[in-house]
Amino acid sequence: MGLARVTVRSATFITGAISLGLMLGQLPIMVVPALSVELAALWQLSASEIGWLGGIYFAGYTVALPFLTGAANRMDGRIVYATAALVGAVASFCFALFADGFWSSLFLRFFAGIGFAGIHIIGMKLLSDRLTGNAQTRASAIYTGAFAVGSGFSYLLTGQLESVFGWEAAFIAAGVGALLAVLTLLFIGPPLEGNDARSNRLFPDFRAALRDPEIIRFVIAYAGNLWEVYAIRVWFVPFLAFSAALNSDTALNWAPATVASISVFLSVPFNLAIAEIGVRWGRKKVIFAVSIASIAVCGVLGWQASGPYILVLALLLIHGITSYGDVGTIAGGVVSASTAETRAAALALFGLVGSTFGFIGPLAVGMAVDFGGGRDQPEAWLWAAAVMALGSVVSALAMVISPRSHLPKK
Repeated sequence: MGLARVTVRSATFITGAISLGLMLGQLPIMVVPALSVELAALWQLSASEIGWLGGIYFAGYTVALPFLTGAANRMDGRIVYATAALVGAVASFCFALFADGFWSSLFLRFFAGIGFAGIHIIGMKLLSDRLTGNAQTRASAIYTGAFAVGSGFSYLLTGQLESVFGWEAAFIAAGVGALLAVLTLLFIGPPLEGNDARSNRLFPDFRAALRDPEIIRFVIAYAGNLWEVYAIRVWFVPFLAFSAALNSDTALNWAPATVASISVFLSVPFNLAIAEIGVRWGRKKVIFAVSIASIAVCGVLGWQASGPYILVLALLLIHGITSYGDVGTIAGGVVSASTAETRAAALALFGLVGSTFGFIGPLAVGMAVDFGGGRDQPEAWLWAAAVMALGSVVSALAMVISPRSHLPKK
């Protein structure tokens, strides 16, 4: 069946199946951030070490991505997806059984990130290859919305399981989720005619993407976006725990991981709505506006880090929306800017650059917290918020400065 014969119903079904796989495969992603306070106490971790554990997942993602996308160009992408999911599942199971400190945790989370690379970006390729036109653009927004839902459930499930069964149970459940993601491949069908070309290249030809200034623009925006998104995802729980300790008489009796999941869930409808606005009014204007709003929220959050608990909570929830709100618009931009010939390279570059900064962002915040005196100092959280805001600064600049390709066109 060719692309032209994909119906609205089948497009919806394919989008739903691949998005469900993403949510299941994403259950391991926020387990460490949700348990950061508990693991820091258990293993005596510094803020920088928390940042390393929060970010190393995306370092594994970054290292694996060129190999996985290259493999997906040489064989059926479903095989690559399934293999990566199995790696992620084993890494989570081993964390529950064998992790006993910083170094063993770092090693196992690195491999969990490798697994997620295959689920996330190869899933995105499986989706975009099967759709076209507005269906493809809207599917990208839904897929990024599913990403947020998966992150939220990862937070929520971790908090609930840890409180009843202990932290090990959260990693076991995350591994099971990665295994279940493989089953969703049964519902998307074989590669479509015209989308199953094979390549002998070991890695994607990134030059195909780097020749297009519009692809470069959205890749840069994604780098800034993931710096900020993963910085707040990793540090949400410690930030809220700091505020709760400082305002023990007025803090709500809610587990920080549960509140973090609420933050992520709130971002989903906004992400979808903003992506739709971007289609109608122009992606660049919308991304720029959301980025400026996020910079402002970070400024107030850092200024009021030692303020009332309810105010800090509200600002953290708002920042969860502004930091993630334009990711669907950015993803739709890179898909729309790419062609059938450049899409594999564009998505690989998109994921590679984004995940690199998704690794650096949480680590940079951890170093800023240590620089500011540690997690119990208000000044540390002022520095943390300032470092987070750098991501939206980059995204905003990417929308107003025209990038240039220095590679010759074919």
